[in-house]
Amino acid sequence: MSFPREGGRLVVVGGWGVRAEMLEAVYRSWPGTVEVVSLNNDLIARCGSVADVANELLARYPEPSVWMGWSLGAQVVMAAASRNAGAVSAAITLAGFPKFIADERWLNGMSEEEFGVFSRGLSREPERYWMHFLMLMISGSAGAPAERQRLKPWLGQGAPVSPSNLIKSLKWLERSDQRLLWSRVNVPVLHITGPCDQVVATWVGALETQPSSIEISIPGMAHWPGGVFADECIAVIEQFLGSSTGMAS
Repeated sequence: MSFPREGGRLVVVGGWGVRAEMLEAVYRSWPGTVEVVSLNNDLIARCGSVADVANELLARYPEPSVWMGWSLGAQVVMAAASRNAGAVSAAITLAGFPKFIADERWLNGMSEEEFGVFSRGLSREPERYWMHFLMLMISGSAGAPAERQRLKPWLGQGAPVSPSNLIKSLKWLERSDQRLLWSRVNVPVLHITGPCDQVVATWVGALETQPSSIEISIPGMAHWPGGVFADECIAVIEQFLGSSTGMAS
């Protein structure tokens, strides 16, 4: 599977507690330069919010590029796209969300109770709850057995960031509310979600967005877009970038 573009740069932003390189199956056939950004100790230590991470990456990659982010990385990408700085020519979110925590006005997120249990557990046993998250991100997926096998080498490496930075960046998820931002971003955006997501309920259709934003739900996919769903994600991205709406020049 390949992308229908020649050249150009792709900026890939990973999510909470997950090395961005784990997304390689989604970006490996990109024909141009790929910049892979993990939310690692160095980046988290220097930043106090999703917006701070977006600002740092915009300074690092100011030239027009396609930006793609998974989970928390999707919030970074959307924050960067909202700056209208010209650096983000098109944005792609994978299992992203405008708001992670559900409330009485936003039902498409993780419940406060469930988040509280996870947050307290992470403070006590960071490695155990980090592993729990990796299992949760494939839970409910039609390809869960195969994904568990693919995750084993990564689980063996342990968490890519320190316990304190896992906790710090988890708080970004708790505080961040980008609903207004997502509804106003006017660069071409492709949102890819999974209807089987057990981390955060799919929000497709729950938020009014610009005509240049497209929302696609891939059958059988949970919170993880790699592995068995990588080719389907690539096909959707191909179509988006090849369309008059999504083509990034």
